[in-house]
Amino acid sequence: MISVLNHLQLSSGNKILGFLGLMWFLSACSPKTTPTPRNPTPVVQPSKEKATVKKENPSVEKKKEIKEMTISMILPFDLDEVDYQTATSQDLKKSEIAIDFYQGFKMGLDSIAHQHNGINFKLQVFDSKDDPRHLGTLAAKGEVKSSDLVVGPVFPSGIKTFSVYSRNLQLPMVSPLAASDPDLFQNPYLISINNALELHSYKAAEFIKNRLKPKKVIIIRSGQADEYKYAVPFKKGMDSLAKGIPLTEIGIKAVGNDRVFKYLSPVGLNVIVLPATNRTFLMSILPTLQDLSSTYQIAVIGHPNWAKLSFLDYGVLEKLDAYITSSYQLDYSSTRVADFVKKYRASFSLEPSEFSFKGFDIGYYFGKLMSEKGENFMSFLDQETLNGIENGFKFKRDAKNGYYNTSLMMMKFETGKLKKVN
Repeated sequence: MISVLNHLQLSSGNKILGFLGLMWFLSACSPKTTPTPRNPTPVVQPSKEKATVKKENPSVEKKKEIKEMTISMILPFDLDEVDYQTATSQDLKKSEIAIDFYQGFKMGLDSIAHQHNGINFKLQVFDSKDDPRHLGTLAAKGEVKSSDLVVGPVFPSGIKTFSVYSRNLQLPMVSPLAASDPDLFQNPYLISINNALELHSYKAAEFIKNRLKPKKVIIIRSGQADEYKYAVPFKKGMDSLAKGIPLTEIGIKAVGNDRVFKYLSPVGLNVIVLPATNRTFLMSILPTLQDLSSTYQIAVIGHPNWAKLSFLDYGVLEKLDAYITSSYQLDYSSTRVADFVKKYRASFSLEPSEFSFKGFDIGYYFGKLMSEKGENFMSFLDQETLNGIENGFKFKRDAKNGYYNTSLMMMKFETGKLKKVN
């Protein structure tokens, strides 16, 4: 059973009225709290009859075992900030992410609640207003302080602010969407779902060592400062995981496309690492590498954000044996995805987004953990794994920075799409 408490403020507009109606409906048909069952008043009678009564009333014993776990969601609905009658799609983006995530998360809890009769979930929903100052007000609420788990906030500034309260209250909090380095928050009660860029670079280094086994690795940079966020940990990963493989780093502005060949090995595989997402650079260097691939053996490792770059030519990337790391994958041909889409449409009359799937997987994972482990679920976080519809969960614990998800995939550009290879 799930009782949903609505703490969102009603605002004008009609693009989101369906969601608001759903929230109010759930509040109205669920109790404010799910009462904790109490033992029935004992009746004085012979012990033999007591045993008979217990057999005839198995539901009494069942109720005694029911647990209640409270989850507070703090998401940027921005319901009192946006005029939904005049708002643009960009204005609504944050709200839509929050709504999609909430709806998927609740479906995940619903699935667990239906599978496990011995658990009650109380889901409390709060609007962060995407305002770090407002988070202090929420953290002071008794409903939040007494939660077993907080999900959110979703943006780094909010995570940093709420982490202070999380540490003080010793309250576990999930960072569901941000791919920030947990070291930025220094919160031992933080649970980071999305992989930081450092983990992506280490996964790539491990894959190069174990699967590609190249003759040489060359990092080619365009000169953008953001590339160092990937290149620096990648070099550390190569040094610790793939020591012995020659590694060269070049800047394209100093070398030029026409002299890249001088850094390639004429025999064996050359792995080219491109930590860039810049359109101009990629549209220039990829055709150069394609031309060189007729003479040299080449494979390419790209930035994980390549999956979101619409300008990339998948045909060129396939010819270059290009790979990227990814935190998630959606296979619309799978039965699990098809079933979820069908249920989501039936529940909300909408198509699920990437954040709907993420919400479901996170809700299902933590709901399952709570239903099986109860109040001590955090003690098992680094032991319980799950392959969700979109995300995988495999946590490691850092004493200073909490739990971080290490589940990552290697994807290859193949037949016009990304295919999981490791």
